[in-house]
Amino acid sequence: MGKYINKNSKGESAPAYGKAAFLIADGAEIVESELKGVFQPNLVCVVNNGPFDAAAYAYSEGEMEAFNDSGDYRPKTWLIYPHAEKLAN
Repeated sequence: MGKYINKNSKGESAPAYGKAAFLIADGAEIVESELKGVFQPNLVCVVNNGPFDAAAYAYSEGEMEAFNDSGDYRPKTWLIYPHAEKLAN
């Protein structure tokens, strides 16, 4: 777990909160409930960490599974973001 998105495709810095909405405004789409847990290209998990959101690029099936850990109760929003691979670092 280690590639995160902190800017959009226009180079604008992501806010501390509301990263899912920020990415949706830049072309991301929410993953439909029947596809949650199914690896897809450009998959992003936005995790509410309390003091901030983290937009993590789930670049592999193992990475997706790590964010899907059943013991992790933090709120998450799953997105398909076409710029994920290019912007994640």
